[in-house]
Amino acid sequence: MNRRSTATPIRPVLVGALASEAVKLWTLRSNQVLSAVALLVISGTGVLLSFSLLSRTTDARFAGRTVTAEPMQFVDSVLWAQVVVAVLAVLAVTGEYTSGQARLSLLALPTRSPWLAAKALVLAALGFLIGVIGAAISLGLSVLILTGSEVVYEPVLGESVSLALRSGAYLAAVAVLAMGVASALRHVVAALTAVLGLLVVAPLLLSSMPGVREAADYTPTYAGRRLISEFPSAAQLEPWAGFGVLVAWAAVALVIALVALRARDA
Repeated sequence: MNRRSTATPIRPVLVGALASEAVKLWTLRSNQVLSAVALLVISGTGVLLSFSLLSRTTDARFAGRTVTAEPMQFVDSVLWAQVVVAVLAVLAVTGEYTSGQARLSLLALPTRSPWLAAKALVLAALGFLIGVIGAAISLGLSVLILTGSEVVYEPVLGESVSLALRSGAYLAAVAVLAMGVASALRHVVAALTAVLGLLVVAPLLLSSMPGVREAADYTPTYAGRRLISEFPSAAQLEPWAGFGVLVAWAAVALVIALVALRARDA
């Protein structure tokens, strides 16, 4: 007589966890609002920049000068939107621990790792969508506003698509980094302080300190931004190498979160 295995297949468990996390993430009004704010930051800043460039063509201070624009200028605001995405990811994790929902979620799964993996994947997907859609809107509106004007702006479709996808990849990695830190710390204030300190404060401090300025280029923001911008870099990291540094930060945060999750009660 054959005995039916009681082991739960990993794939169905992860699929179920993904569905559950997606529902939890998107049904909260606060997450919808924060997602909309992030999109508005990216696209709205692009529109403001477009009109600012237009105003230069009639400004006497720029008389005789050629006003030019590059596609990368219209996705720089992704670096501001990352703050909103990071806050969203932190609240998505710490909110579950505060409400006790995390305990219920873990009780519904045979092991703890699918819950963490599902949350990371869902938040990464949301960050990716925010980056891609926001950058696409910003780049598209810039074309509509500047076409036919005196601003020299000649975007290439392939470059614009690439920028939109890279913007999504950047915000996806930031979301996973913030989620990992929040899962390890479990406290909203501590997690927000750590994440925003790492993304915003640390690179500014390091870049202003003689002797360690090059180290700032290996912080998450300064390394990852090489993918979507041409900011000066003391370390001269290549775009994908810089993004690799950001992914490494996110991976370390995720591993620490998994170790903490297995070692502590929910």
